[in-house]
Amino acid sequence: MERIIGIDFGLSKVGVAISDPSGIISLPLKVIRYNDKKELINSLTSISEEKNVKKFVIGYPIGMNYKKNEMTEIIDSFKKDMEEAGFEVFLEDERLSSEYAKKVMIEQNIKTGKNKELVDLTAASIILQTYLDRSKHL
Repeated sequence: MERIIGIDFGLSKVGVAISDPSGIISLPLKVIRYNDKKELINSLTSISEEKNVKKFVIGYPIGMNYKKNEMTEIIDSFKKDMEEAGFEVFLEDERLSSEYAKKVMIEQNIKTGKNKELVDLTAASIILQTYLDRSKHL
């Protein structure tokens, strides 16, 4: 199975996770800070070339009422840009993933207020792990 990259998308930084080579476990990779979409896509392209990855899963923050919002529109546009760059891109419901990441960190006695990058990394891992687990049953 091929490796997959998971993304917790933010307007100035993204958390990035990667699957193990067997596609079973999600591992935190890094946080990317960026100024514009082109810079972000270039950074993700570099990672994909280094790790030999062509498939991405992006957390999709659809509202609790299942309605799209400003952020989902931004992610829809980003997804299209990634596909135009040659990547296969999937969206994964990320409702409450950051809150779940904070809960996991608190349970491990890690302070979330000063560890925002760790929250982003953990959220990216949760998004990707959810996708991996769900994909096993398809």
